[in-house]
Amino acid sequence: MILQILANTPAWVFALFFFLLGLGLMQTRTRTVRRFPALILPAGMVVLSLAGINSSFGLKPLPLLCWASTLVIASLVGHHVFRDARVTYNATTHAFVVPGSWVPLTVIMAIFFAKYVYAVMHALNAAVLNTTPLIVALSALYGLLSGYFTAKALNLIHLVRKA
Repeated sequence: MILQILANTPAWVFALFFFLLGLGLMQTRTRTVRRFPALILPAGMVVLSLAGINSSFGLKPLPLLCWASTLVIASLVGHHVFRDARVTYNATTHAFVVPGSWVPLTVIMAIFFAKYVYAVMHALNAAVLNTTPLIVALSALYGLLSGYFTAKALNLIHLVRKA
């Protein structure tokens, strides 16, 4: 069955997977990133998770509320509690030195696979897809994962303001 699922997966999904995998692997090494590009990844991940909400359930109140509330909670908790003190900002070069971490890769892949599993279940006409618990759980998961990247962006903005 897995081979049949993979065989019926469009080529663009594999391309997206490898792009996101590469993007995540880049996050595993320490790098210097200019201010604007440092904020592109968090914005892109928020857009990707919101696209997951839209493609899965539409932009309806319940999924949007679950997504937005967990995004805000995760963003605020991440910004205040899990701030990475190893990240530095150079005001002269307008660049951050960001230490490598496997966490962004894990979160990126979690967003991708949540969306992929939903798409497979949809293709198989799984009855569970229209249940409120699944809508709430998946929307909250997308928000939680996106909140990780939003927290990172807030922390970067905090460093710029301190400089």
